[in-house]
Amino acid sequence: MILQTPKLVSIPKTNYIYIRKTNNSTAVLLVLKIFKIILPILYITTSWLYGRAFFKDKPTARRLKTKFLVFTLSLHFVYLIIKTAELKHPPVTSVFELLNVLGFSLALAYIIIESATKIKNTGFFAILVSTIFVIVSGIFSRDIYGFEYDVLKNEFLALHITSALVGYSAFALSAIYGFLYIMLYNKIKSKTFDTVYKNLPNLEKIELMLCKSITVGFIALTFVIIVGFILLPKAFESFSYTDAKLIGTFIIWLVYGIGLGLRKTVNLPGKKTAFMSIISFILVFILMAFANAMSGFHRFY
Repeated sequence: MILQTPKLVSIPKTNYIYIRKTNNSTAVLLVLKIFKIILPILYITTSWLYGRAFFKDKPTARRLKTKFLVFTLSLHFVYLIIKTAELKHPPVTSVFELLNVLGFSLALAYIIIESATKIKNTGFFAILVSTIFVIVSGIFSRDIYGFEYDVLKNEFLALHITSALVGYSAFALSAIYGFLYIMLYNKIKSKTFDTVYKNLPNLEKIELMLCKSITVGFIALTFVIIVGFILLPKAFESFSYTDAKLIGTFIIWLVYGIGLGLRKTVNLPGKKTAFMSIISFILVFILMAFANAMSGFHRFY
């Protein structure tokens, strides 16, 4: 609905939407629409390249996949910056907006792990999940203007949210690597030497990527907690340190911190580490589901 004169219009089941009919705004909206079409195509193409490299061992796909992922992530980052500037708040005001940022964060966490380990044979599984997130977000998300929470305009919030999503995405990656470790372990034990067995890295390398993912996630979550405690008193007049999401985040941080400590001190076997990564991420999912439902000030949609 386009209005001749700018004013606030109440929209059922959302907060407020403010549509500015200016040449600059129209141009930016057009750019954002183009990005919403291009980004899913880029992610699908990236998944296809990683899939071709993994299942078909195509030299061209092996050569191009990482470069194309970096290109896709760069454009996605530009899109998020433009969208944040246009909407005057980070794109986190709906579940589908969060899915878009989560798709970006998961792919970003993967490329960090790939660069750190120099292992490129597992990207298909992570990028496929990112692609699904971006496609679903592109179909269902709607741009919300004039959102009522002033905290969303805080410059530190975008950094806080991005770090949180990178951290949780890294934990998701560790669970994916845990699953791949157990799958490969069982294939070796049953002597099933198929395409998946031949193209996956060995158990030691998968365990290395698993541990790198947990380390990246733990560092990111530590940063989230620090920034959150700095931001909290400035952003909210009324808040509680016993909020469900704060407690849930601290429990998750503690669980992964203990896990990293145990691996260093007790020297856990790879299979146990893999099972722990899966169980820990299931705990993350359950805790965050309850925390989101019970949190007071920590919800924006």
